[in-house]
Amino acid sequence: MSLEIEIQQQPPVHGLEIARNAPMWKIPKLLADAFPRINKQIAAEGGDRTGAPYVRYMDIDWQEMRHCGPMKMLWKMFTSKQRMLIGMTVESPLEGDGDIEAVTIGSQLCVRTIHQGPYQKVGDTYKEIVDWAEANNVKLADHTMENYINDPTTVDKEDIKTLILIPVVSAPGSTEGREEEATES
Repeated sequence: MSLEIEIQQQPPVHGLEIARNAPMWKIPKLLADAFPRINKQIAAEGGDRTGAPYVRYMDIDWQEMRHCGPMKMLWKMFTSKQRMLIGMTVESPLEGDGDIEAVTIGSQLCVRTIHQGPYQKVGDTYKEIVDWAEANNVKLADHTMENYINDPTTVDKEDIKTLILIPVVSAPGSTEGREEEATES
């Protein structure tokens, strides 16, 4: 598999997010519950959605993930909790309500690629990104953002597209620490 991997400056965005900690096997249910709630909150505030729904996965050890074999990955799937921020971007800042928090994600320099195929194979794409980053002296932040470009219930699993953005901590020819943190609005 040959991916188009590039470094690209991402513009700042506003969004609404729900924070969760859960094992990987529970993620599909969490997303099925969270996305409609966030959509409903956006509508209640008279907001306009922009872009695809996303999840920001936090506290990732890229080297561990890169060297994780199938059995270890299966074990982690059932025993480890993943910190995630489930969200949707909006045209302008909103308020949020309860566990749905308003955020602004600052402009950030990111490694960018599109994974095409089932979500179960996204780990292969991440391994390729980590290899590419190492070969190009790019230091990745400890989190990623997956934007779900199309609806897996309406396309074949081989046609599912996921935009992957990983903030860059440093890269040749760039300024160190180009990432701006997300803030609660």
